[in-house]
Amino acid sequence: MNKKPYLLFDFDGTLADSFGLGLKIYNQHAVQHHLEPVSDELFQKLRGIPTHKAIRLLKIPFYRIPKLIPLFLKEYRDIIHHLKPFPDIHKLLESLHQQNIGMALLTSNTVDNVQHFLELHNLEYFDWVEHSSGLFKKQHTIAHQIKKHSLQSSEVIYIGDETRDIIAAHKCGIRIISVTWGLHTSELLASFRPDFIADNPQEIKDIVSSFL
Repeated sequence: MNKKPYLLFDFDGTLADSFGLGLKIYNQHAVQHHLEPVSDELFQKLRGIPTHKAIRLLKIPFYRIPKLIPLFLKEYRDIIHHLKPFPDIHKLLESLHQQNIGMALLTSNTVDNVQHFLELHNLEYFDWVEHSSGLFKKQHTIAHQIKKHSLQSSEVIYIGDETRDIIAAHKCGIRIISVTWGLHTSELLASFRPDFIADNPQEIKDIVSSFL
């Protein structure tokens, strides 16, 4: 990598500590939609398995997912003011911005929700925010955004908290930093062989600095 890296961040579970809020919304609608509520104990179990296995464990038919997601995201907007960044995220982004590191956000949430969150917490350091559709087709969105924004794959580093982020990055031929404070456990992430694993935001800064 001869030039400065360009950082492509995931949102939920990477920047935003959204799982408590997400579980609350999910459990509020579980009975109505004939879904199994998620206890704290079950959630910890879900953290140790890939997303497609978690969906099977919850007995959610895959064909229902496209209809359920918009319902959850609509309510998400109404209570997003309760959502907080993970500790030291602001410090990380501010430091990267001061180093003139390009950054963008790719999210399965709505762009409107994410922009509102960024404004609330003074985290407007990103060149752009784009929506990623489809649980298991993130590689197509990443490839499209790299082309759309005239980025060089060799300079892009993806930063996410799930195994599907690792799979997508590998398919796109880009590096990935997997963070351990989000959805999936460090053990599960490591088994999918990301380029780097970060246990805290400072380690992201250290990894990025190694390319400068």
